[in-house]
Amino acid sequence: MFFSSILFSFVEPALIVFLPYTAEKLGSASYLSFFYMSFFLGFIVGVIICKYLKTTSKNVGLIWTLSIIPLLFLINNSNWLIFCFLISIFGTLTGIHNILGESLMQITSTEDILGRVMTTIRTANSLGSPIGSVVAGIILDKFNQNILLVICCIFIFLGGINIIIKK
Repeated sequence: MFFSSILFSFVEPALIVFLPYTAEKLGSASYLSFFYMSFFLGFIVGVIICKYLKTTSKNVGLIWTLSIIPLLFLINNSNWLIFCFLISIFGTLTGIHNILGESLMQITSTEDILGRVMTTIRTANSLGSPIGSVVAGIILDKFNQNILLVICCIFIFLGGINIIIKK
């Protein structure tokens, strides 16, 4: 899960840079509020759904991998309502894999190393944030949002497959 966390640590800040960029392209900063609300409402739905899912590495990896689907549909999308809907789906899937992933780490780690495991994962998550933000800004300036989304999808896909394979 460490490798997957590092990959996702680049994706999350890249998407945080992507949202205001998209709001500006759509013509109003107020869209950003709708984007964030959509993500967090989706995240809450994901947290609620978690109680009905089994905590397995297969489920975590599968849901992690499935979270690329709404991002792929964001490519070339310029309708803010569809964008909000897709962001809420991504938020739902992110909420599920965050909760199940954290639970899986706690279930599979013995009590005497649990603190180290959780700290290592938190450290991995924080490694990519500054780099992911800078790289995302450069990609958005030099290329376009579609390239950024594809790169994010590749990172998410590799992370999800890694979780499924590692079990």
